[in-house]
Amino acid sequence: MGTLKDLSQLTGYSIATISRVLNEDKSLSVTENTRKIILEAAGKLDYTGKKGQSKKAKAAPPKIGIVEMMDIHNQLEDPYYLYLKRNVESCCFESGLETIALQYDEDQGCYRSIVQTELDGILAIGQFLEEQIEAMRQWTDKIVFVDSSPFEQIYSAVTPNFSLGVSQGIEYLAEMGHEKIAFVGPEFSTDSMGREAPEKRRKFFEEYIQSYRTDLKGVFLDTVWRSNDVSERVEKYLKETTDRVTAFFAFNEATAIGIIRALKAQGYQVPDDYSVLSYNDTSLATLLQPQLTSISIHLHDMAKAAVELMGKQLKGAGSVPVKILISSTLIKRESVRRLK
Repeated sequence: MGTLKDLSQLTGYSIATISRVLNEDKSLSVTENTRKIILEAAGKLDYTGKKGQSKKAKAAPPKIGIVEMMDIHNQLEDPYYLYLKRNVESCCFESGLETIALQYDEDQGCYRSIVQTELDGILAIGQFLEEQIEAMRQWTDKIVFVDSSPFEQIYSAVTPNFSLGVSQGIEYLAEMGHEKIAFVGPEFSTDSMGREAPEKRRKFFEEYIQSYRTDLKGVFLDTVWRSNDVSERVEKYLKETTDRVTAFFAFNEATAIGIIRALKAQGYQVPDDYSVLSYNDTSLATLLQPQLTSISIHLHDMAKAAVELMGKQLKGAGSVPVKILISSTLIKRESVRRLK
């Protein structure tokens, strides 16, 4: 547990100011940004103080289980779900909800927690099998799904609008003069029930070009989503094909990394020789060179919407399941070049 001194060192504000903010001193004149900085720092250090401890004793915060479909190894391969989880936890903290991690025990077919407690709700991140969803119900029937929408007649959910995002990406590449575009990513992924199904972004890419942009040529380089496999597939394409595309539409940032690695291995530069557009727009997009032009699916807004849906359920106001589609935005950076 952090101390007032720790908070002072972390934020740069005096101990007196921090103490008055934490104790909700109405006579103190500070900006909302200052309050936010101090409260966020207190959350990071788990500082409660005497008043906080007293409040907890009177009214404990609702306890929300966090369930993930991917283990930490897969999250490091594709950190999309890691970033999504962090946003969910951050929004829970801002809303006064306590989060508790749940792990699935495959042998017993149930979810377990290292904390012995009851849960008021569950936020489930990713895609899950029917038996896993049933295992969640052993804890609570208040469940909101993030990035999938199983049993829409029963559960509320928040998902990205993949159809919109794919069309935005295609139209931007066409606007920049690219007439031959390769979609790089898996042919199949999992649906909202954890079953194998056509990958949505690939499916929407194919349908959009066939229906609305017959002037463009779409090529498919089917891969698994790990960057090493992507590199091998793209290098093979570059070596064996003469009538090549001018732009690559990447399934996610791990895929974009693999594409760029393959291009560099063959002596090509991005965007001088080939353009690359990526999906998701996590913080990885700005850490790469060149920075990736991306389709942002707004992870924070997804998380915020899911937590708000959970809040309504906790208040007894969410009896009708709701599905929210979060719009996407094209973020222009450095990896796409204009051809004409």
